[in-house]
Amino acid sequence: MDSGDPRDDWKTKEREYTERKARAKALKLRLTCTICGASPKTLLNCPCGTTQYCSTACQRIDWRDRGHRKACKKIRNERAAEAARAEAPTPPPSLPVYGPAPRSHADEVRARIAAEHEAARARREANPEPEPVSARFGSRCPICMEEWDVNEEPILRTCCCRATCYSCEKRIGNAACPLCKTLVPRTAEAYLEHLRRHVENEVPEAIYQLAELYRTGNIGLQKNPKKAAKIFKRAAELGNAEAMVKLSAAYREGRGVKIDGEKSMQLVRMAADRGNAWAQCDIGFNLYNEENRECVHWMKLAAARGYTHAEVSLASWYMAGTFVDQSWSEAKLWFARAAAKGDEDAIVFLEGIQMREKRLREEASVGLGHA
Repeated sequence: MDSGDPRDDWKTKEREYTERKARAKALKLRLTCTICGASPKTLLNCPCGTTQYCSTACQRIDWRDRGHRKACKKIRNERAAEAARAEAPTPPPSLPVYGPAPRSHADEVRARIAAEHEAARARREANPEPEPVSARFGSRCPICMEEWDVNEEPILRTCCCRATCYSCEKRIGNAACPLCKTLVPRTAEAYLEHLRRHVENEVPEAIYQLAELYRTGNIGLQKNPKKAAKIFKRAAELGNAEAMVKLSAAYREGRGVKIDGEKSMQLVRMAADRGNAWAQCDIGFNLYNEENRECVHWMKLAAARGYTHAEVSLASWYMAGTFVDQSWSEAKLWFARAAAKGDEDAIVFLEGIQMREKRLREEASVGLGHA
């Protein structure tokens, strides 16, 4: 669009003139000799197409003196290579290279961590964690972290419905609960209120504790075997092994329920399958009375869990050769385990075995002296 300003017309004409002059100069250069500038009718074009000469003499000057020969050859080679690349087909994509990456410090760290995990797994297999008493209680006291003693029941704290061992409970006394920081209920009514709250929440350990109170008649509750058996049954249905043991005893002795030996044995086997040492020992005695050799299997399970009564009984069987091959060394081993816990019978029997070993050594030494 024309603005009508004379200065704009002048600038446009000047730009057109400059462009025509440049084109004329370029054309003149293409029509003149690169060396001498002459404009003959015919020119000799260099093979590279960048220069032209009026005669072979000018070409020799450019090629020899000015070194255009190498430049010309280089230009032609580059153009030929570029044309070859343009005509060549597209190469297929290179395949990925598979194989292990070069080792580094990170690889050594990972290898060390893997070795540590493997060593920890081997230690766990060599010393397996004891089976938990229950899902709530676990396998250790939550305060002292000692394994539960199967010879005594954990003491239930009604504030948080968790259990502690006897020694920790004795140290706590009337202080606040170290697990939930709640003050210990001072009256029987407060204790029952806490306990019934957990019973309403279907906590098996709390239900078992309430049934045990009705069985013994503690903290002011009237002894009621029938009600205790009913509550034990409720806890047993929720999987509490201790309730199964107490309910089994009730069916065997007829406390609050009719005597039913088959039901009693079924319950005690259920508790034994859940790892209850008392139930395993009880099955062992029942099978012993029936002269069934399977009694040794159950008695060994209970003794392996540290049940003192089972340890003493198993040691006695080894000493007498009852349902097992007689072995004084095995008898001494199990008597020693029970004696370490203060069992008086085990201490007496262990002293007798040690005296027998001493007498045998003396007799052997006398025999060697005569020989």
